Amino acid sequence: MIIHELSWLSTLLGIALLCAFVALLICKIIYKQASMKVLIIIGVIGFILGIIGVFIYASQAMPL
Repeated sequence: MIIHELSWLSTLLGIALLCAFVALLICKIIYKQASMKVLIIIGVIGFILGIIGVFIYASQAMPL
């Protein structure tokens, strides 16, 4: 049981970190001279949106 929960947690964090990295990459491409404070805010927002997206996807019923 605990292994399943840890697997779910690692998947959630991996997807959220990937979303944060993509958001940072897009921001860095668009704004060449972005400050570190702006990049941190964009990374945190991307991380939170990644977590919300996983929760929304996980709340949908899977067909059998």
